[in-house]
Amino acid sequence: MRIAAIADVHGNALALEAVLAHIRASAPDLIVNLGDLVSGPFDPARSADMQIALECPTIAGNHERQLLQGGTGLSDAFASPRLTGAHFEWMASLPETLELADGQVFACHGSPAGGDLEYLLEDVSSGRPMLDAEEAILPRLAGIGKARLVLCAHTHIPRIASAGSILIVNPGSVGMPGYRDTTPVPHVMEAGAPHARYAIVESLADGWAAELRAVPYDFEAAARQAEQAGRDAVAYSVRTGRMPPA
Repeated sequence: MRIAAIADVHGNALALEAVLAHIRASAPDLIVNLGDLVSGPFDPARSADMQIALECPTIAGNHERQLLQGGTGLSDAFASPRLTGAHFEWMASLPETLELADGQVFACHGSPAGGDLEYLLEDVSSGRPMLDAEEAILPRLAGIGKARLVLCAHTHIPRIASAGSILIVNPGSVGMPGYRDTTPVPHVMEAGAPHARYAIVESLADGWAAELRAVPYDFEAAARQAEQAGRDAVAYSVRTGRMPPA
């Protein structure tokens, strides 16, 4: 079984279009979408329509929860008035986690145990993400049942790691390669390149294989969308894969 994992589209329809074209050339058995679908200074409605049309297993991220709760953050406030009632109904129907491949795969946005805002693999106490210690990761995997593969998102950092006998794959962000946050401490996340990201995982006789992929697209057009929305820092990240100096 081959699964394409996408995450953190954040309304960037141009990046999503490129990723989906690349995925289709790989002909996976399944696409799974790990949340944070439409909130971002790009094209929320078109990106929502494209993701709905996939009819693939999709989970809600923290931004879906925030949108449904009337969130006022910059990305949610931009997306909300541009979405239809049907888009909100779709988001409200999405689960927080999914089990796939007869329970062998567990999909979440943040972490299985900690919810949609917890980083599963990263320690950001230094202000930048580092792979956390295995003993810190293992408790965050509580609740995955018999799964041997966990697909997670939220950090926008592509990463493949293991904890115990579990392989963990974060495909990175389709549409927003960097951001700053203040929780749990002030920190910056940077993919390091502007490419749209996704992952391919494949079930083999000896376990799961995983591959992280980076796809070029019209970065400049997406950056101009962000600038038109007044989000210059997002535009910088879309052009460079990094955040501007604080």
